[in-house]
Amino acid sequence: MPLLALAFLAFIGLGLPDPMPGSLWPELRPFFDVPNAGLGLILAVTAGGYVLAGLFTAQLMQAFGIGWLLVASLAATSAAALLQSAAPPFAGFVALAVLAGAGGGAVDAAMNAFAAARFQPRHMNWLHGFWGVGATLGPAVAAALLAVGFGWQAGYLAVGLALAALTLAFLATRRRWQGSAPADGPRHNAWTVLRNPLARLQVAVFFLYTGLEAAAGQWAATILTAARGATPAEGAAAATLFFAALTGGRIGLGFVVDRIGPDRLLRLLAPVAVLAMLGFASGVADLPALALLAVALAPIYPTLMARTPARLGAAAAVQAVGLQVSAATLGVAVVPAAMGLAADLGGAALVPWLLAVLAAGVAGLIWRLPVKR
Repeated sequence: MPLLALAFLAFIGLGLPDPMPGSLWPELRPFFDVPNAGLGLILAVTAGGYVLAGLFTAQLMQAFGIGWLLVASLAATSAAALLQSAAPPFAGFVALAVLAGAGGGAVDAAMNAFAAARFQPRHMNWLHGFWGVGATLGPAVAAALLAVGFGWQAGYLAVGLALAALTLAFLATRRRWQGSAPADGPRHNAWTVLRNPLARLQVAVFFLYTGLEAAAGQWAATILTAARGATPAEGAAAATLFFAALTGGRIGLGFVVDRIGPDRLLRLLAPVAVLAMLGFASGVADLPALALLAVALAPIYPTLMARTPARLGAAAAVQAVGLQVSAATLGVAVVPAAMGLAADLGGAALVPWLLAVLAAGVAGLIWRLPVKR
């Protein structure tokens, strides 16, 4: 099997377990008899494992090689899901979430570093589009199993078995990954990379961008139901539309990014995202504005990741990618939570205006990035 196809499968595998805690929380909460804050704890420790793995992925790749790192990390995510399906005590379930986050973070950082060095920007957009496929399939399979009478454990078991099969595929091809590792290899540590102002700028973009993406997707339903009179079903449909448009945008724009030019595409779409967010904030055509926002945001993460070696150099790229993945994970954790505080203080109607300001900030930073061939 070509390495690009395996990379697509890896990103589907990355997406499979990510939405599981939230989508199964109505079943998990009464089973473990914990308050709703328990979901926040699960998500926080998962993010913590993700961040730590991203910070140390460059050193692990240097010590063990990308092939063995991918095998071990996928095995960790598979083991975490399979052990969670055994319904351990809640403390054990949370501890396994740390393992799942660390495995996912290492796969994410390693695959992004590999793809940035070896693939074109269109391939990177498709890779992240396949993450959306996995993030859709995971809860869909879990929901189907619940509908036919299985418990929440079956959803985790199905995801764990899928990840185990993916682990075996990477185990069988580990030498091919080793032989295709970036020739320059990781040479810089995190502090060396962060001395470069351009590296700090990119890390800031990843933190703010992923915070914007996550907050828009997570808060869309609440904004529409609490501030604009939509039904819960309509709010859920709006959130689904956002993530579907995000996935479709990455796949579709992947066909044109190399023709337009990756830097030019981002500079064109960043202002569109601001206008779309303003349209959503003002209540002008809610659903079309939300879909346009998702499409405009879609290529930012994968395209910036693909451009990292060109901007920072191959020797710094692996460590820089790990830092960017860690910053992105922090953005997903911090910004939606900050929007929650804003909603408590000023109401849900305030959130989209704050997100419009954030979108303008992201656009400004993207225009500060140099255009390099």
